[in-house]
Amino acid sequence: MSAKDPNQEDSTAGRALAINDGAAANARRAGRFAASFLSRLPGADIAQEQLRRAEKALFATLKDRMERAAEDEPPAGEGSSAGAAGGGARPRKPKVERTYMLPLPQPPSRMFADLLQQAVDQTKPQAYDYLFAAILRELVPDEARIISFLSDGARHAVIQLHSGTLLGSAQSRTLVMENVNAVAKSAGASLHESGHYYIGRLRRLGLIEFGPEDPQLLVQYQLIENSSEMRQTIASIESKPRQRAKITRETLRLSVTGQQLWRACGGASSQPKLAAAGK
Repeated sequence: MSAKDPNQEDSTAGRALAINDGAAANARRAGRFAASFLSRLPGADIAQEQLRRAEKALFATLKDRMERAAEDEPPAGEGSSAGAAGGGARPRKPKVERTYMLPLPQPPSRMFADLLQQAVDQTKPQAYDYLFAAILRELVPDEARIISFLSDGARHAVIQLHSGTLLGSAQSRTLVMENVNAVAKSAGASLHESGHYYIGRLRRLGLIEFGPEDPQLLVQYQLIENSSEMRQTIASIESKPRQRAKITRETLRLSVTGQQLWRACGGASSQPKLAAAGK
């Protein structure tokens, strides 16, 4: 087994310094971007002060790592000459694993006290801004597209599929397929097969609401129920002794909070034009 090139080992610390330099540059760029974004939000002074403290702590940690890397690097030529004299590769220092933890910008008690103070000082429009900003940070692009699609206020079909015995009560049924819908596909979501998951998340965030079956959506219900996945699942359930599939038809639409969020974001007039569904 051949020995590793000493020159390659000597350059390890140098490469580490270069990597840390790049990390510091990236951190500065990220800090400038975050500062620009935060300056447009309510409570910008407090948020920017927290950002400055976090950035300072990050640079202190990077500086410490760079200094440690420089201390580990041997003087030029020392490793190669020792290896040549001894007839073998120079001994390597044992690898030391280090864990770096950035301190919190503020202790939790101070952060909570700041929130309480902001609650006293804020106006109602500012309260909405804080709420909607928190909600938007939870969304993924496909979910934003679904909200845009639902912004006209129309109802859409959604189905829950349970399994249970023929005479069993509703409490004894097992949920097999949840929130089955065609909304994500109609909205042009990239992962429209995850539409049931998106609808569940949007409902938990309070952006959509469910309602009872709407007979006027009969065609939508039939399309969902006749999909290959639904038919295969129903067949699998009913192939078991005394088990039956139970379909529950419901509707979904944008909730009041969802409508308020849509209007706060500028509505259709400020949104980019979306490509046709099924792109």
